[in-house]
Amino acid sequence: MTTTKFDVVMLSTAHQATDHRIFHREARTLVEGGLSVCVAARHPVSEVVDGIFIEALLTAKCRLKRLLLGWTAMKAALRLRGGVYIFHDPELFVVGLLLRLLGKEVIYDARENLPMVILQKDWIPAVLRYPLSPALYVAEWVGARLLSGITVATPVIQKRFPQSRTVLVRNYPTAEGRRTLADGPPLRSRKNIVIYAGGLTRIRGIREVVQSFEGISDAELWLVGDFYTTQFKNELLGWAPPNVRWLGSMPHREVLKLYQNAKIGVGLLHPAPNHRNSLPVKFFEYLAAGLPIIASNFPEFRELVEGCGVQVDPHDVLAIRAAIKQLLSDPAGLELMSARARARVVSSFSWEPEGRRLLELCSRLLSRRSAATHRTSTPTANRKERAS
Repeated sequence: MTTTKFDVVMLSTAHQATDHRIFHREARTLVEGGLSVCVAARHPVSEVVDGIFIEALLTAKCRLKRLLLGWTAMKAALRLRGGVYIFHDPELFVVGLLLRLLGKEVIYDARENLPMVILQKDWIPAVLRYPLSPALYVAEWVGARLLSGITVATPVIQKRFPQSRTVLVRNYPTAEGRRTLADGPPLRSRKNIVIYAGGLTRIRGIREVVQSFEGISDAELWLVGDFYTTQFKNELLGWAPPNVRWLGSMPHREVLKLYQNAKIGVGLLHPAPNHRNSLPVKFFEYLAAGLPIIASNFPEFRELVEGCGVQVDPHDVLAIRAAIKQLLSDPAGLELMSARARARVVSSFSWEPEGRRLLELCSRLLSRRSAATHRTSTPTANRKERAS
């Protein structure tokens, strides 16, 4: 627990403190830009990592308890005395608005298209999902106009918010990540490993890619990440073939090192509303590692994947299996795709310009807050001078 004042305080009850966007991109960029940063989120213990203070919040074991953690986040926010607050979960919108009412500078980091995400939530009854989605659209639209600023992860999300106060901050690979990923051995010297890193859910095509390995004997599938439900985990691992390995959740830097051992990256999202216009972080990291991609056959992914991989129907197990076999059977073609992938990231997909926009936004809000504090304190000082 700390009462130190910070330039920026980041709040999340849904994500780990070391989340790839919150910690490894945004927080580290702000620290490198000279700001003091605290991340209040799920973490085993409060500590300082890479110059960033982590305020450990409790981990909720169910969705209801996670909603109730908003009060905990609010108390932490006030104790941490931030110059600018950034909240990363829609569940914390009320916290953000309360902080704004108290005169704080508050940013909403919208990494997902919330109304579309709601339509994908199987745990919400369908009869509630469809009226809830437009209701949240309106609530988010109104609430965002009361905040100091909004950062968004994709151009599609950007269109939903006021352009004058919305900043696009895409999850492109960092310079450190690109260096780490470029250090891997040549593709031809690696084993036949296909890798997936991210949330392990049905809607992300995990079942289909695991099924595809029932007919592949000369390659392995590595799954890196957490299962969102115990039921799906037990169901999937209960029948998965022996050449499928679940490696669990790992620190981001370790995941980047795993990419250096693989030959292909896979991302077979189902065509859910929020997936169609997403920019998956893993795709850019696959490309930076020189990994050809097997991706869903969405038209929105075509420009990113073309020449660097193949697209297939994410529901078609036979097509997925054929794509894996075809790529692995053509070492020369795989090497060509690998070279194109790295070149594409270097030329077009760099985090640094994205991070600079975030730093500029926070610095501008800090300056505004400092000026407002000076204006309110000056009359008092003048009165004291006159009285003396």
